[in-house]
Amino acid sequence: MINEDINFDKRNALNAEKAQLMSNLAENTSPIGDWKIMKIYEARMKGAEDPYDFDELTLQRQAARDRIQDINIELNKLDGIEPTEEELLTLAKSRKQNDITEYDNSANVNSFIIYGEPMWLNFDQRSRLMASLEAIEADGGTEMTKTFAGREYTFSTAQWRFMINTVENYASACKNITDEHRESVSELDNIESVEVYDYTVGYPAKINFDEELSNF
Repeated sequence: MINEDINFDKRNALNAEKAQLMSNLAENTSPIGDWKIMKIYEARMKGAEDPYDFDELTLQRQAARDRIQDINIELNKLDGIEPTEEELLTLAKSRKQNDITEYDNSANVNSFIIYGEPMWLNFDQRSRLMASLEAIEADGGTEMTKTFAGREYTFSTAQWRFMINTVENYASACKNITDEHRESVSELDNIESVEVYDYTVGYPAKINFDEELSNF
């Protein structure tokens, strides 16, 4: 009787958590709700900057889905149903894919060195910088000043163009490596291989503009 009561309480708690997670994914007031995805797509259709961090939002939403999968497995176990190897493998792959996304979004990948300090320019920032640069050059300007994190950066338009293109090429190369890791994980056929897979290898060396610009 005691075990039945414990299982009853556990089942209720798991179902409540599952319901909350599903609500979080759907509610218009949730910080990880569908509405944020829609706002991002609407902004992109208008050519505007993403109003929210798409990669971080995707990561958080997938974490919620993975937890729902965990809960389903736990609920099945309460009914005496053990998860299949295929279900466990699918869950392990999903978690590893999340790890890859988190690493890809981190400063381990997204950073370069300038004036001895690490910083990063995301896709939208690079696009806006290039638009500003082209406007200045169209007016005959040869120098541009921009402020990031309270610090001014002044370079010639040629140096700015070199830096933006260099970061763009680096980001593209990193994306290729990330995509290769994703594909490799998707093709693994056992849980152990998924768990030991090293997704941190293969990325290009970080850019050091203190060195790159010294001979520019």
